[in-house]
Amino acid sequence: MGPILAIKLYFQRAFDITGRSSRSEFIWIVFCHSNAFMLVFFLAVYNGLVMDPDKGFFTALSTVLARIYVLLVLVSIIPSITLSIRRFHDLGYTGWLTALFFGLCFIPVVGAISAIICNLWLSFGKGTIGYNTYGQDPRHEFRDAHE
Repeated sequence: MGPILAIKLYFQRAFDITGRSSRSEFIWIVFCHSNAFMLVFFLAVYNGLVMDPDKGFFTALSTVLARIYVLLVLVSIIPSITLSIRRFHDLGYTGWLTALFFGLCFIPVVGAISAIICNLWLSFGKGTIGYNTYGQDPRHEFRDAHE
């Protein structure tokens, strides 16, 4: 699965907690998110996200970039949660593990460690081959439908 199909499925299945999502779909989304967030963040820092010492407030451009960053976060919360649920389904586990890892993120230090573990698990864990409790193997399901 390529990045275009991964992004298309990410938004098409934004509210779908059934079925499964492949490793490649998850990795492409993480890659695209990371690049988009880093781009906006570095542009904001480069253009003076820090307060303007002469005026005592944020510059207009940095305020716009900060708002774009917040908008990216808000737009991606629900699709990212549902993608994680479907990815756990592909691994053969319940989607409720997403809630567990999300809840652990509110505990200092433990949250950072659990986020790293969760992302590594979802990125590199091999999905169940063939049909499992949560549906058809996504490697074959979407390859056949979109190629």
